[in-house]
Amino acid sequence: MGLTAILRGFAGILVCLACAMLPPLILATANGEASAGPFLYGAVITLVAGGGAWAASIGRTPPSDFRGALVIILLWWIVAPAFAAIPFAQGCMTFADGYFETIAAITTTGGWLSYDAAVASPALMLWRAILQWLGGLASIVVAAAIFIRPAFIGIDTLLPPFSRGAKNDFLRPLRNAVFSFWSIYAGVTFVAFAVFALAGADTLGAVVMALSGVASGGFLPGAEGVGGLTPWLIVMMFFVMAISGSNFVVIARLVRGAKERVRDIENATYVAMIAFVGFFFWLLAGAGDVDLIVPHLFNAASILSTNGFTIGEAPPLAVVLVTAIIGGAAVSTAGGFKILRWLVIMRRAREELRRLIEPSAVFGIRRVSNELGVWIHFLVFTMTLGALIIILSSSGAAFDLAAAAAVSALSNAGPLVYLAEGGEGGYAVFGEAYRWALAAAMILGRLEGAVALALINRWFWRA
Repeated sequence: MGLTAILRGFAGILVCLACAMLPPLILATANGEASAGPFLYGAVITLVAGGGAWAASIGRTPPSDFRGALVIILLWWIVAPAFAAIPFAQGCMTFADGYFETIAAITTTGGWLSYDAAVASPALMLWRAILQWLGGLASIVVAAAIFIRPAFIGIDTLLPPFSRGAKNDFLRPLRNAVFSFWSIYAGVTFVAFAVFALAGADTLGAVVMALSGVASGGFLPGAEGVGGLTPWLIVMMFFVMAISGSNFVVIARLVRGAKERVRDIENATYVAMIAFVGFFFWLLAGAGDVDLIVPHLFNAASILSTNGFTIGEAPPLAVVLVTAIIGGAAVSTAGGFKILRWLVIMRRAREELRRLIEPSAVFGIRRVSNELGVWIHFLVFTMTLGALIIILSSSGAAFDLAAAAAVSALSNAGPLVYLAEGGEGGYAVFGEAYRWALAAAMILGRLEGAVALALINRWFWRA
C-alpha cells in the first residue's frame, strides 16, 4: 500500500494547512483578536506534525495503489480537520463543535452551528472561507484523478489536463492534479475577488465571498447574509456560483487554449438545468412579474451548485431538496449526486424502454457500457439519505427539518437547513451525537459509493 508514500502525502497536507493558518493569524494579530493565540498554536502543532510525518517518510517512495490513495483521501477528510479545528477548539468551542465546524467548511458544506458566531470574528470567518477553498480544490483533484473514470461513472469522460501515470499508481495522479488545477482554481478565485471588489464589497468581504463562492461553500460575510448583497453583487455571485458547479476540466482546457473543440454534454446540461429550474421556480411562485425570473435563476444556480442560499421568495422546500440532490458537474466543487450520473441513468432508462417497446430491434452499440459504479453510488446515496433522515427524526425534530438537514449534509449544501421551519439556528438544533452523524454524511458526500462500501469490506484491505 506504500506507507512511506502515504506519510509523505499526509505531511504535505499538514504543511499546507499550517501555511493556510498564516493569513487568519496575521488578521487576528492586526485586529487584536483573542483567536491570534489559537491560530499560532494550531499552526505550530500542525507544522510539527507535518514535519514528523515527512521525517518518517524519508527514503524510497514506492508507487501507491488504490488503497494507498484512498487512505490519503480519508486522511484529508477525517484526520486533517482535527488539526484545522484547533483555532476553533482553543477559542469558545469544544473540540467536538470545532471539529464539526471544520468538517462543514472543508467539505464545502457550510451551514454552521451559529451563523452569527461564524461571522463575528473576522479571522475565524476568513479561516472558514480558506478551509472551504481548500476543500473545493481537493474535491476537484480527487474527482479528476481518481473517481471520474469509467469504472465509477459508467461512461468515458473528458480526459483531464494531466497524466494519470501508470495503471496501479494512484498517488502520482493526485499530485499531478494538484499542480494542474491549483493555478486555474486560484485564477478563477482572483477574478471573483476582483469583480466582488468592483461591485462594492469591502476587501475582507470580497475575499470571503470569492473563496467560498468558487468552492460552492455558500458562506456570506456580514450578519445580514444574503440581505447584505447589493444588486451588482447578486449578479456577480450568480456567475461565480454557476462556474463553481461547472466542469473544471473544461475550464482548464479553455484557459490553456485547447486546440481540439471542447464538447462536454454535462456542462451543456448543467447550464440548461439552471435555466429550466429557474423557470420552474418562477412558475411555482405564481408566474407573475417577469422581473422575478432573475432571483429564481439566482436560486437555481445557488442550489444546483450546492451553495445553498436563496434570495427573494424561497421555492417549496421539497423542490429545493430535490434540486440540491441533482448537484453540479462531476469535476466541480459542487456536491450532490452529480449531473453526469443522472445522464448515465437516463441513458440506461431510455435504452431499456426502447428494448421493451421493440424487443426484436437492433439498436447498435450500447451507449452505457459500465454503469455499475453509478448504480452502487445511487444505492449508497439513497440508503444513507433515508437512514440519516430517520436518525435525525429520532432527535425529536420535525420531518421537514430532518430531511433538510440530511440533504444539506449529504449533498454538501449546508445553508439549505435554514430554509426548513425550525432550522433558523443552524445545525445547533441537533444534539452532539446527531452532529457526528451529520459530519459523517458530509464526508460521505465527497466520496464515491463504491469507495464507501470498500471501507467496510475487510477483503478490500487484505487483498
